[in-house]
Amino acid sequence: MNKTERFLAALEEMRAAINGREFEKLARHVDVEEFLSEGYEEVTDELAKRCAEFHELYPKDLLFKFGSGILRLYNAKFKGVHLAFVTRTMNAYFDKNLTPPKSFALHPINFCAVELSRLLKALSSDVQKITFEENHALVDVEISGDRSEYGKMWGTLPFKCEFEEVEGIWKLRRIVNVRELVPPVLDMAETYWPAAWDLGIKL
Repeated sequence: MNKTERFLAALEEMRAAINGREFEKLARHVDVEEFLSEGYEEVTDELAKRCAEFHELYPKDLLFKFGSGILRLYNAKFKGVHLAFVTRTMNAYFDKNLTPPKSFALHPINFCAVELSRLLKALSSDVQKITFEENHALVDVEISGDRSEYGKMWGTLPFKCEFEEVEGIWKLRRIVNVRELVPPVLDMAETYWPAAWDLGIKL
């Protein structure tokens, strides 16, 4: 296979690993812990830079009420808690024996994992462009939702992702267009996530 074919095969393996709930195959192409940690820092930076703008849009969200400095301090202090929630939700999703709870209050992590599963089933992806430079690749992917309430909520979002080829394996390094993605994803989160749920999460 040529470079493009090998890269597309890697993308397909990642897609199949996510849909098939096979974490080991996904981990072959992404260091999940590093990816989440660095992504958290990039998102925090973007939220802080646009704190006043987001406070205007979401005045009830305390994250934006006290300014960018407090936002940075808060996210730095609770980074471990936030990433633990994401990691545990992800682990629950990849558990093929996941039992859907009857309500969020009964088991917040499993509830969110089930919601994640429903969202993923509503989404589809389409590779728009691949650009290679030595052992790196930039790929433009449109992720669209055209099925169920989750798909409609998502709409269509353009992702630009950076990959690196290491010993013949393409590995996802980061999402490049974080600034472009933060507003629509934040709006979905503000629309979907009831504030009362925060009180039910114990890590």
